[in-house]
Amino acid sequence: MPAVIVPVPAIEVLHSVVNQTVEEHKGKEIFVYYYASIDPATGKSWCPDCVQAGPIIYDHFAKLDNAVLVDVPVGDRPTWKDPNHIFRHDPIATIKAVPTLVHWAT
Repeated sequence: MPAVIVPVPAIEVLHSVVNQTVEEHKGKEIFVYYYASIDPATGKSWCPDCVQAGPIIYDHFAKLDNAVLVDVPVGDRPTWKDPNHIFRHDPIATIKAVPTLVHWAT
């Protein structure tokens, strides 16, 4: 059975989604995948690295049965490039680049 993929509907709720995911999937490895959001004009991520990494990440997790992938789009390009972006200063989930895959310690 492939890994469970849990979407995060808004970046402000990342911690609550991850906490709920940890509770619901005890004993499984939790990973958080941060990537650039899909550009509605192209239907692809605005980040070329994310366009390349995304299929590899999802293909790999499709083969795992003891993992959960929390799927976190970080926003459009101007939102992500803002030095005050929430993930640049979050005390738990500080990231500096996309794509980023993090093993969430439980």
